[in-house]
Amino acid sequence: MPISVGGGSIRGGGVRGGGGILAMPNKRHGAAQPNFAGQITVSSKPFRSQPFSTKAFSITGVTKDSAGTALGSCVVELYLTLGDVVVGITTSDASGNYSFPATGGPYYIVAYKKGSPDVAGTTVNTLTGA
Repeated sequence: MPISVGGGSIRGGGVRGGGGILAMPNKRHGAAQPNFAGQITVSSKPFRSQPFSTKAFSITGVTKDSAGTALGSCVVELYLTLGDVVVGITTSDASGNYSFPATGGPYYIVAYKKGSPDVAGTTVNTLTGA
């Protein structure tokens, strides 16, 4: 069975006194302060961390039979290629659609539908979320 394989943001910052946060007593967004040698350098300028964002990635697809017809109710398993670890299991809907959240990778997918005859298929092992 061939399988066709097909985002959000998080704002964040640090916690006062948390690891990796520079504390500058009595200095808030002020001008650059000289270092011990009296020189203003990039490292002597106060800074505020920029908010970060991450894009949510997913792997989506449609389970199909050998004729290219959508095949619903297939068990679809997402494997992390490194170590062949199952990281997600779902069942495709009546139209054969499935989706997994995916960060990192690469992954591969194995789909299976019990019947007469049983139908199964797998993808390449280089899938990444988009």
